[in-house]
Amino acid sequence: MPPMVRTRSTTAVPVHAAGGGELPDPGRVVPLSPFDAFWVSLPPVRRVFLFRSLPGVPFSDVVGTLRSSLAQVLPAFHPFAGSLTYSPDSRAVSIVLPDEWEGFPCGGVTFVEAEADLDFERLVEEAEEHDQDALGQLVPDIRRDQLPAPVMAAQVTEFVGSGGGVALGVAVHHTAADGRGIWRFLDMWAATAAGVEDGGVRAEPAPLHDRRLVQFHGDEELVRLFLLQVAPNLPTIAPKQDPVLDTRRRLSRRTFTFAASAVQRLKQRLASAANIGTAPSTFAALAAHGWVSIARASGFADDAPVYVVFLADCRAYMSPPVPNAYAGNCVALCTASLSGSVLSGPDGPARALLAVREAVAEAKRDPLRDRARWLAKFMAIPPGRAVVLVGSPWFPAYGLDFGFGRPARVELESMNNDGEMVLVAGREAGSVQASVAIAAGKMLAFRDKFMVE
Repeated sequence: MPPMVRTRSTTAVPVHAAGGGELPDPGRVVPLSPFDAFWVSLPPVRRVFLFRSLPGVPFSDVVGTLRSSLAQVLPAFHPFAGSLTYSPDSRAVSIVLPDEWEGFPCGGVTFVEAEADLDFERLVEEAEEHDQDALGQLVPDIRRDQLPAPVMAAQVTEFVGSGGGVALGVAVHHTAADGRGIWRFLDMWAATAAGVEDGGVRAEPAPLHDRRLVQFHGDEELVRLFLLQVAPNLPTIAPKQDPVLDTRRRLSRRTFTFAASAVQRLKQRLASAANIGTAPSTFAALAAHGWVSIARASGFADDAPVYVVFLADCRAYMSPPVPNAYAGNCVALCTASLSGSVLSGPDGPARALLAVREAVAEAKRDPLRDRARWLAKFMAIPPGRAVVLVGSPWFPAYGLDFGFGRPARVELESMNNDGEMVLVAGREAGSVQASVAIAAGKMLAFRDKFMVE
């Protein structure tokens, strides 16, 4: 079968220091913190934004706006313009902006322009199974088996069939930023693009990338430990036979939206079941509900543990606290487990909520607790016995407007795990979108258990 997406051009968007001066701290070489090193060998974050075409707006104008605004934003996010690089002398991995890249005196980002023979309306239809092959072609592939590897690339695709449409695909290596940092970048890019259209750019506080802001005692030793665990054969970072790819092919992926009223009913129901005085957070409620729904759809009714795994932003809980403007990784791994028999029983939702809340509370009390065992704990979970929660109900996926309207659909293409659930804020105020990847034979049972009245 011929490719559904064809590349028209591939160009470079260079990063230029403001005023022609030096790049902000930490400059051309960004050493990895332990929070970053954890992600060295994992696949990049690949997200697709689908926009309906605006009448009278040529695709060339869309491309020009996205490209020029990206060039304006890159100096504030200069690590995104680098390459993940291994130094055999120091045995360290860093993000490096080279002295020369594609003829430019500093780093930059690959920018792809493409066209697609795809059914745009089918891709934006929520009830449909994700067309993973199509989504995968709408995002540039920056995966590498060996370092160096690019940190970021972008692709803008025109749907040339009836009705038209535009896709913006963005790939970012997780070592450069956590979810909060990536969404800050996307928000600033969108605001700058809209400013280009409106003749002005909204003011934003400068993002921070200096890894000294997340230093702690023993951090250099922990970086070395994580690198040894995730990439023992540097500069090789991925096995020749990647088991993740085999798993991805067997997964069903669908998207569900909880209206604001449904979110409130779920929170009230769980608060009553758990006998707690205040309603749980939206994240805790959906995490518990997703955990129980996936466990029940999987038929887990035994006494073996079923795990929930998620990341908690720990900027405010570090000592000293890390500024909110810090864009690098600053998240703690949180895990909890309950037996299948508990999750499938009548008290399952209440027990799940309390377990999620306690895992969050532990991260707040001591975000670095058990830090040397983060990866070992995750790797020790039996395949298929974990619910992996990604994202946040506050990430503004549908609030991004690059000057040609809000997206009709936003999806994370890089859903790699059986039992993965990705949360972002929905289209309407207070709503939440949950995209779920699960073994194909479990999806219908999951849907019936997950969608609340």
